[in-house]
Amino acid sequence: MELSVQFEQAAGMYIATGVLFLIPCTLLFFATKNLSRPDSALAPWRRYFSKAALSIAGVSTIVNIVWNVSWLYQGGSPHGMRAGPGIWEPLGPILVWTFLIALVLSAFGKGKVRMLLLGWSVSMCAVFQLIYMLQFD
Repeated sequence: MELSVQFEQAAGMYIATGVLFLIPCTLLFFATKNLSRPDSALAPWRRYFSKAALSIAGVSTIVNIVWNVSWLYQGGSPHGMRAGPGIWEPLGPILVWTFLIALVLSAFGKGKVRMLLLGWSVSMCAVFQLIYMLQFD
């Protein structure tokens, strides 16, 4: 009986994680769509920075998803319990650095692409905190 309750809670967290990550993924999709428009009048250097920011933001999002799933799978909990060893440990610094690099590069963009990338960074912080908060019983 207790095992099925734990399974349902774990499955619920994975579903919640997936749903929450739809927000930053959608923002990245629209940023990519706006950047690839042929009528975009961005200077070439701004376009390069925006493309780099989008690429690194995509990598950061994927790393964040993998980190969260690994942390949840290994028993990560906000109740003071440390998760068991897993892929989440070496991914932590990569997650932080890719996020920061994408944030800095997005500042060099212009227009909708910059706003969408800045919205992505806010949504990533919010998703990270919401997943943490949802784990409280």
